[in-house]
Amino acid sequence: MPYADNRGVHIYYEVEGEGPPLVLAHGMGFGGDLNMWRVTGYTDALKDDFQLILFDIRGHGRSDKPREVSADKADPADDVVVVLDSLDIDKAHFFGYSMGATAGFRQAVRHADRFHSFILGGMTPGPWPEEMVKALDISAELTKLRRADPEAYFLQMERLLGHPLTSEERNELLARDVGGGEVVMPHRERSVLTDQDLAGISVPCLLYCGDQDPFHDGAQESVQHMPRAVFISLGGLNHITAISRSDVVVRLVKQFLSVVSKIPPTV
Repeated sequence: MPYADNRGVHIYYEVEGEGPPLVLAHGMGFGGDLNMWRVTGYTDALKDDFQLILFDIRGHGRSDKPREVSADKADPADDVVVVLDSLDIDKAHFFGYSMGATAGFRQAVRHADRFHSFILGGMTPGPWPEEMVKALDISAELTKLRRADPEAYFLQMERLLGHPLTSEERNELLARDVGGGEVVMPHRERSVLTDQDLAGISVPCLLYCGDQDPFHDGAQESVQHMPRAVFISLGGLNHITAISRSDVVVRLVKQFLSVVSKIPPTV
């Protein structure tokens, strides 16, 4: 299996398709690993035009799961770069959603020289809305409960979902990795970018959000401080349904990349 080594932290990745390299950074939904892109139809829709570089964000899927952020000296911001280095790719485009977009903002500040452009969906680089902080707190508590008492976890999930879990649903929930991202990317320690940080991002960026997503307003406001960024609002979609509509998003992605590929780089 292909792994990139970031000072002892191993990042799992896969490559599919042909064309200009495009990194895909997943969110926490749909299993919380690189297969999110396959389940939602993005790989099939993009692989004929791009060399897709899918990777599991540390703490998820088949990548390493250090139990504490301080447990190693490897900077999470370097994980994507070591994947590119292992493939001998100098520069790529970047497409991230939700947690993957957070990783993208970090790349745009730390490693912009390694990317032609960024597509960042379902996320704001600024402070999180309180409802999303509460939602992530609930998710973290559920992850702990699943590890400690699976039956109590199933009961809580049935209350949240409003229906009894089938045996298939129980098996799928148990199959998810309980290592999870709460030990790697705690939201309360997440870096909030300043207006000055955003102003320094000179790489072309496309930000998008469903208009029913709590992150919508923060993402829309942030592009006012980014010199080469545009924002697209997706009507009638929320944080989950926006990633599910690959038919809509892929069209935007291809249009954006066709334009930025013709723009000469800034000096």
